[in-house]
Amino acid sequence: MSHEALAEDQSHYEISLTAGQAFVAFVLLLLSLAVTFAFGLMIGKSQPDDHLMARKEPAVITERPAAAAPAKRVEQAVTVDDFQPPPKIEESVSPKLSGAPAPSPAIPAYAQLLTTADQKTAEGLAAKLIDGGFTAAYVERTTTDKGPAFRVRVKFASDNEARSAEGKLRHFAPDVWITR
Repeated sequence: MSHEALAEDQSHYEISLTAGQAFVAFVLLLLSLAVTFAFGLMIGKSQPDDHLMARKEPAVITERPAAAAPAKRVEQAVTVDDFQPPPKIEESVSPKLSGAPAPSPAIPAYAQLLTTADQKTAEGLAAKLIDGGFTAAYVERTTTDKGPAFRVRVKFASDNEARSAEGKLRHFAPDVWITR
């Protein structure tokens, strides 16, 4: 075939749309995207929460026995100074304090108000506690042999503070346990 024959066989197609036809095509495209999005939401809501890759959860403090924590391997350079005894610190005892016992460091205490399998109930109680002035209230997520459990707790600086607030906490829940 010659070059002239190839030029005659090539044809170009042109699509021309009126403004109304372009608007209808645009609306149909938007509707198809909305339907796709709606189906995605329906499928996502039908999946259990355990299959989600990322979840927004409140900060949770979990208490685990030391044996349950995995051991971390830490490598450090060892120097000769590491084997030297620590320097002695001489304390001067004032006569006024010599008979007084040394203050013990405060051990934090926790007031536990609820343990439930329903996360929304636990978060609702924690929100009521925070609104009631207990700003250290939180929800702790744990796993029991029956499945996930949510504990509503309030952290106090000491056992005495927790015991003194126990009466106020009973307004929010009938059972209050003070733990360490």
